[in-house]
Amino acid sequence: DQRIVFIMSSDLAHTHQRDGPYGYSPTAEPFDKSVREWALNPLHNAKSLLDKAATLERTALSCGFPTLVIAHGILSTNFSQWNSELLAIHHPTYYGMMVTIFQIKKTNFQ
Repeated sequence: DQRIVFIMSSDLAHTHQRDGPYGYSPTAEPFDKSVREWALNPLHNAKSLLDKAATLERTALSCGFPTLVIAHGILSTNFSQWNSELLAIHHPTYYGMMVTIFQIKKTNFQ
């Protein structure tokens, strides 16, 4: 009978541009791609976030990474009940941004 919304920052790599405040890192693009892969299917692509992105984050400099790990924990309570929809992932400035909706699947009881 209730809805719960969890809105989180998903600022991704902050090192996409040489002239940005954190400079450039070749790990920025692979980091954002790893997070994208996870967001498309958190159940099957958990390692993309928890292993690959976790390793790249040290030099990609993502302030949103810890929140993504928290989101993974929330989703992992029952992956089969969630749908994910990636709406956007871009880096129009020095840092990457992602918009994804994770929504509980509708059942006959809802």
